Amino acid sequence: MGSNTLILHSRFGGLGDHLFMSHLPRVAKSCGVRCVLVSNQAPFRDPAYRELIWERNPYVDGFTDEPGPEFKIPPLEAQMNFLDGMMIAHGLDDGTRFHEPELYYTPRLRKDVAGCALYDPNYVSFTGWLFKNSVDHYMARNAIQINAQMALRNRSLPLQMPVPSVVASSVYDLCDIVFSCGELFGLMSGTVEVAAALKKPATVFYGPGHLSEFRHCRRHRYVFVPNSLWWICWMLHFPSRVGKKVRKLSR
Repeated sequence: MGSNTLILHSRFGGLGDHLFMSHLPRVAKSCGVRCVLVSNQAPFRDPAYRELIWERNPYVDGFTDEPGPEFKIPPLEAQMNFLDGMMIAHGLDDGTRFHEPELYYTPRLRKDVAGCALYDPNYVSFTGWLFKNSVDHYMARNAIQINAQMALRNRSLPLQMPVPSVVASSVYDLCDIVFSCGELFGLMSGTVEVAAALKKPATVFYGPGHLSEFRHCRRHRYVFVPNSLWWICWMLHFPSRVGKKVRKLSR
């Protein structure tokens, strides 16, 4: 490919992983890049992510079988977030800071969740050292009233109280749900990245050991949920193991 072509290639297939790069096509075009392509070698946990994030993006010119370049996020300065670092890592800089994910989909109102306080207990990537009832206990202590909960998937920290379950039949349905609810609560997951892209504030819970650079959205409220003495004892006795485990789970 020529020097005036940018190939985007996420090495991870999650919804959030691709949204972390979703601003780059627009940024690239503003910086004078003529052609923006997405590599077909990029993994997707759900094929619909490709359509939602990349095929709908008007700044993407197409797809290529070629891989994108390897990149490394530079150390983040005080007035930068993770998406700014992603931009710099790709040799771009539009002069703006605190970028957010971008989606070019107009969500529809889901009347069944309109105005409700919704909690998504699901996650895939490391969300900090949180135990089964960590978030549930935090909500109880702080009198947070939840009206509905997203249907449980493989990894989750569900509420113990009985609340209606909300099912997202597709990633588009997820966008509609996030757009429609009154208040959104969740963990470090693709759902809160969708919220960032839709300019929807969310309360996001994380535990000890979570890497701060992934808490990038100034619209969200990130809430640290402390753990028991187990975490403190583990850090005191096995600090090297904690560092290795966090690095491994954060990849």
